[in-house]
Amino acid sequence: CMEKIAPTEFVMRALECVYHLGCFCCCVCERQLRKGDEFVLKEGQLLCKGDYEKEKDLLSSVSPDESDSVKSEDEDGDMKPAKGQGSQSKGSGDDGKDPRRPKRPRTILTTQQRRAFKASFEVSSKPCRKVRETLAAETGLSVRVVQVWFQNQRAKMKKLA
Repeated sequence: CMEKIAPTEFVMRALECVYHLGCFCCCVCERQLRKGDEFVLKEGQLLCKGDYEKEKDLLSSVSPDESDSVKSEDEDGDMKPAKGQGSQSKGSGDDGKDPRRPKRPRTILTTQQRRAFKASFEVSSKPCRKVRETLAAETGLSVRVVQVWFQNQRAKMKKLA
C-alpha cells in the first residue's frame, strides 16, 4: 500500500517485504493471511496456498511440466559435506575430481533464500519450470541452483521417510 508503518504497529514479513496486518492478504481472493498460514510470494504478490494451487494446476494444464529428473553432481547450501564427497567420486580414479572442469564453488544460501525455497517446497516438492524461474528471480540465484536444491530436498525427505 506504500503507506508508512508506525514503529509501534504490528507487521507481517515475507522475505524482504514488510506489510501492515491488514495489507497481508491474498491478491486473488483478498483473504487476510495470518501467522501460520501457508502462502507464496510470487512476483511481489502474496497468494494463499489454495489460490496458488489453482494457478499451478491451471498452468500445468496449459503447458505440461518438463521433466525434473536431470542428475546433478552440484552441491547446495543444505547438503552435508559427507554427501557431497560421495557424489563426486564416480570412479574416475583421480581422487573423485573431474580433470575436464574445475569444481564449482559451494552455494551458501541466505536465510531469506532458504525460507523462500522451503515455503515453495511445502506447496510442491516438484515445482514446474515457471515456479523455479520465479524463485530464481526472487532469490537472485540461477535456475540450476534452485532445481538442484529441490532435488536435494526431495532426496533428503526420501531418506528420512
